[in-house]
Amino acid sequence: MPLTFIDIEKQKTWRIWIFLLVLIVLYFAVILACALPFFPHAAAISTQFLFSALLIALAAAGTHFWFSASDTVATVLQGLDAQPPDSKDAVHQVLINVMQEMHTVTGNKRRIRCAVIPTLSLNALAAADLKGNAVIAITEGLLSKLSRPQLESVVAHEANHVLAGDCLETTVAASLFGTLSAFVDKITDTSRGRSFFHPAFFLAWLLLFLSNLLNMFISREREYRADAAAVRMTRNPIALAETLHLLSRGWRGAGFIGSGYEMLCIVNPNAAMLDESEGFWADLISTHPPIRKRIDILLRMAHMSIAELKARTAVKTSQITESFPPSFFAMNPQQQWQGPFTLPELSALPWLSPLTWITNGDKQAAERAWKQPLINAIFVSQLSQDDKTASDFTCPVCRQPLRMETYEGTQIYQCLFCAGTLVDTPKIPRILARAGRDQPCSERIKALACSVQKENQIRFTRQKLTGTGKSPVPLYPCPKCKNPMYRGFYSGAYLVEIDRCSLCGITWFDQDELNMLQCLTTPADPQTS
Repeated sequence: MPLTFIDIEKQKTWRIWIFLLVLIVLYFAVILACALPFFPHAAAISTQFLFSALLIALAAAGTHFWFSASDTVATVLQGLDAQPPDSKDAVHQVLINVMQEMHTVTGNKRRIRCAVIPTLSLNALAAADLKGNAVIAITEGLLSKLSRPQLESVVAHEANHVLAGDCLETTVAASLFGTLSAFVDKITDTSRGRSFFHPAFFLAWLLLFLSNLLNMFISREREYRADAAAVRMTRNPIALAETLHLLSRGWRGAGFIGSGYEMLCIVNPNAAMLDESEGFWADLISTHPPIRKRIDILLRMAHMSIAELKARTAVKTSQITESFPPSFFAMNPQQQWQGPFTLPELSALPWLSPLTWITNGDKQAAERAWKQPLINAIFVSQLSQDDKTASDFTCPVCRQPLRMETYEGTQIYQCLFCAGTLVDTPKIPRILARAGRDQPCSERIKALACSVQKENQIRFTRQKLTGTGKSPVPLYPCPKCKNPMYRGFYSGAYLVEIDRCSLCGITWFDQDELNMLQCLTTPADPQTS
C-alpha cells in the first residue's frame, strides 16, 4: 500500500446520509411486508397507503437514527459494560498517562475519553457520536499484556479513527444496524434450526446484509490508514506489529463483543478465513484486512523479519509474566478447590499432576493442567530432572513424554505421572510368562484383580444376554500414530480392559492393569494352595 495513505482523509458525511436512506428503505419494506397479507392483490394497494407507509417509515427511521446515533458512545459503553480506568490501579494508570500524552501530541484537537472493558479477551475499539463524544476502549486482557510502547501504538491507531472522522460513520452504522443484527441473531437462536418464512423477517435480514456491505466496502482501507498514522505518530512500527501478532493468537472477544460492534474493533472479534483472504469478494465482505498483511507492511517499515518479531514477542511475554505472576486454583484429590496459587506454589503441591483440574478463577472454564502451557512446563521440568530417559512417545492420558524402563527383563515405556505403561504387543506374552520371577503379586493387586475379573464377568454376561452394547468411553489416541485405540478385554479368559492399536502393534495399560493381568495369568503356588 502506498505510504500516501498516511495522509488521513476527512470524514465523508454523505455515507451517513446513505445509512439513513437505507434505514428508511428498511422500515418501508418491513411495513409493506407486514401489510401484504391484508391485500389479496398487489393492485389493491392504493397510492394513499403507500404515502402513509412512507411517512411512517420516515418518522420511524428518523426516530431510530436520532436515538441510535446521537448518544452512541454511551450505548456502546453500556453494551460492553466498559468502565473508566481506575486511577488507583497501576496498570490502568498507564492507560490514563498514555491518553494524556496522546492529547498533547495531537494538540487537543479532540477530547477523547478512555475506558476498560472487563473481559479477558484481547481487543480494542473506538467510538464517536453526533454529540461530539468519543471514546477509546481496551479490554482488560489486552491492557494487562501490552507494554507501554505497544499500548501507545494501539491508542494512536484508535485515536486516528476518531481524528480522521471515519470512526463516526462506523459507529453510526454499528448503532443503527447493530440492534437489527442482535434481533436477527436472537430470532435465529430462538428458531433452533426452524426457518421463518414471513416476508418481514426475510427482508429485515436481506436489508441488514446490504447495509453491512455498504460499510464493509471501506473497512480495509480505513484500517491500513490507521496503522500508517499510528506509525507516524509513535515512530514505532514494531510495537504495533507485536500487538497485532499478539491479537492474532488470542481470544479476541467472540461471544462477548456483539456482532454489531466488530466494525469498531482493531481486529475482528470473530476470526474467519475470509479475514485473512484477499481479492474483490474478501475486500467487499470482510470487516478487517488480513492481520498477516498488516504485520508484513509494518515489518517492512522496520526492516525486520517475522522470525525476529516472534523472538522479540517471546522475550517480552516472559518479562510480562514475571512482572505480573498469574494465579491459579487447583482441585485436590478430595475434589475440593484450593488456591489461589502462583506457579512456584503450584509446582510445590505434592498432588499436582497433568490431570489436575485448573482454573484462574475469572470465569474461565476449568481444564486439565497439561492443557495450560505455563503449568505444563512444570511437568516438563520434572521430567528433565528425572534420571530416566525420555522417549518420543507421549502418554495418551497426561500428554507427557514416556520414560524408557526395563521391566521383567524387557523394555517398556512408563508415565511418571499416571503410572500407565506402553508395551509392544508382541512383548506382552514374555512379560506375563515372567510374572512373579522378581517379586510376587502383592495382596492389593491380587484383591483388585479378583474384584475386576468378577465385575467384568458379570457385565460381560449381562451384555451377552440383553444384547446391549458397552457404555461409551473416551478412546485414547495412540502414542505413535495418534489414531484412536480400541479398548477391550485382553482375552475372553482374562477380563482386564486394555487399549490396543492394531496399526502400530502397541498396547496401553492404565495404572495397575498390567500387574492385574500378570496376577491373573500366574498359576497358583502348589505349596500355598
